[in-house]
Amino acid sequence: MHFFQERRDAKRRRPGDVDYDPRTLYLPAEFAKSLTGGQGGAFIHLLRQWWEFKSKHMDKVLFFKGEQPHCGFPEKNFSLNVEKLARKGYRVLVVEQTETPEQLELRRKEKGSKDKVVKREICAVITKGTLTEGELFSANPDASYLMALTASRQSLANQGLERIFGVCVVDITTSRIILGQFGDDAECSSLRCLLSELRPVEIVKPAKMLSSETERVMVRHTRNPLVNELAPLSGFWDAEKTVQEVKTIYKHIGDLSASGPLNKTDKTDLDTTNLNVGEYRPSCLPNILLEFVNKGENGSLALSALGGALYYLKQAFLDETLLRFAKFDSFPCSDFCEVAKKPYMILDAAALENLEIFENSRNIDTSGTLYAQLNHCVTAFGKRLLKTWLARPLYHLESVKDRRDAVVGLRGVNQPMMVEFQKVLSGLPDIERVLARIFSTSEADGRSANKVVLHEDAAKKQLQEFISTLRGCELVAQACSSLAVILGNVESGRLHHLLTPGKDLPGILPILKHFKSAFDWAEANNSGRIIPHEGVHVEYDSACEKIIYVTVGKEAYLSEIPEHLRGSIPQDYEPRSSKKGFYRYWTPSIKKFLGELSQVESEKESALKSILQRSDSLGKGAFVPNDISIGGSGCAGFILLSGPNIGGKSTLLRQVCLAVTGQIEADVPAESFELSPVDRIFVRMGAKDHIMAG
Repeated sequence: MHFFQERRDAKRRRPGDVDYDPRTLYLPAEFAKSLTGGQGGAFIHLLRQWWEFKSKHMDKVLFFKGEQPHCGFPEKNFSLNVEKLARKGYRVLVVEQTETPEQLELRRKEKGSKDKVVKREICAVITKGTLTEGELFSANPDASYLMALTASRQSLANQGLERIFGVCVVDITTSRIILGQFGDDAECSSLRCLLSELRPVEIVKPAKMLSSETERVMVRHTRNPLVNELAPLSGFWDAEKTVQEVKTIYKHIGDLSASGPLNKTDKTDLDTTNLNVGEYRPSCLPNILLEFVNKGENGSLALSALGGALYYLKQAFLDETLLRFAKFDSFPCSDFCEVAKKPYMILDAAALENLEIFENSRNIDTSGTLYAQLNHCVTAFGKRLLKTWLARPLYHLESVKDRRDAVVGLRGVNQPMMVEFQKVLSGLPDIERVLARIFSTSEADGRSANKVVLHEDAAKKQLQEFISTLRGCELVAQACSSLAVILGNVESGRLHHLLTPGKDLPGILPILKHFKSAFDWAEANNSGRIIPHEGVHVEYDSACEKIIYVTVGKEAYLSEIPEHLRGSIPQDYEPRSSKKGFYRYWTPSIKKFLGELSQVESEKESALKSILQRSDSLGKGAFVPNDISIGGSGCAGFILLSGPNIGGKSTLLRQVCLAVTGQIEADVPAESFELSPVDRIFVRMGAKDHIMAG
């Protein structure tokens, strides 16, 4: 292993050379030769296979099945171990067996192959931002965002240079993609705001292109993310290349699904505001992408950021899976634009951090934060939505009133019913994430591909998640239907829309009815197999009709003949076994039928496979209440407050600001509270106070 001491990359460049790539390793010819000799046993060939993968991925930990599956741990512990490594910042390369020993022997015979070990292929690259399973992951509802970021500068008349950022944020666990392009000041205030809100766990950026100030901001306003540098253009695509690649992927998806659920070009009632799951039309891009394309230069950086994210995810076999069911969104206006255009109050990085909206300043967790105080959500997806609302309190008066009326409608005499409704919701799985996982296996790639040989019953686990989701959707539909009747006299139009199937509530009852009549949910959950009811699946019914054989005992499909007739048995009968007074044979017809039976049973199993793939933190301290009047009739427009250290200046400031964020239509700690809509909060504080703890 002397080549490790004089390490070079795949192109034989040494550390310190220009363009040296530490992700690869040059393997000397004599070392490679020692692993290719025909005299080598299976272990040598297995070792050669391992080095072929490792030399191209020196920056990753390999999960590689050998004599001991996955470097010595059983396959059932895969998600546990991959999560541990990913959370610590490692990149994990998953190499899986894609051929059985029987398939290897067949390949050796038919093609003259000299391979002595079964085929193995890269099936996944798992990192902080691409993690989709694990114990901690399941227990933590917070999104783990992957952010791709690019930038340029442009001259402005009499104003020097303005920074322009393009951003793409991906939540791989829910297939959500958020795009944005915005101008920023010299201090990168808008970018700081975005990073403080989202705290991405992984960042993708073009190598050597971002300014030093941008780099400093990314370090200051994140929490130790995994950083990936891509070569500009070839890796971090520009807008033109991105659009071309996205169109290619969608065309491929359209071709694969020409007769499936994605082919909805003949529907006239599609939601044209966005193209979500099952609504892709091969002739065009999703509407939000089209908007950025039509913006020209004002959208090119956002598209490029999408390109950087897609190129990176392509290496992890997630690009097509993500786009197939992507829910696209765009960031709302976040710079100093016209007030009338702003749908939300702006909370910049200083406000989010100093007011401790999501993180406290002591140990960087949620205890003592505004989020912890307001978070009484019983579902994981509800917690994520609340975070989004807190980051962007409503600004337009009508929106505030709509949400207020909805909140009021759920209180008073209706409060007991809401408690019961919450009990139902508390039993739901994280439907948003589980649906994304189910969708990702419908046209499986990577580790979910059919060719991957897994020792555990992965299909059974996927099916159980599917059954759990069906039951969860059924519970939601029933609970919403009951609640709609109870709230029939409530005046809130928003509530009625949320509880009406076909409006804000998806009309899922016909779909659930279809699945109810298609197969037995309890049986499928227990057995791990969907056995469709007759008349549901034509191919399966056809295969079953062809299987008309029966058998008795251990040996199947034999012709049993009495001993006294043995002398008249034709020569082409093949003896298989015997018992007292009888001999058993394979006749030519039986051997022929057995071949046909094997083929039909294979069709039956394929049909079954396709079915599954179609498918209180408050402290004890005492708080001194304050009355505050700013602006309005007879009051000054501002307060100039002075006083000694620990005199309560920043406490007063926080008190006012946190109450103002009640614009999300949450309760505020006041006997009475009146304000006109606030469009932005500016905060600058020195000492860190614990206002939520008194």
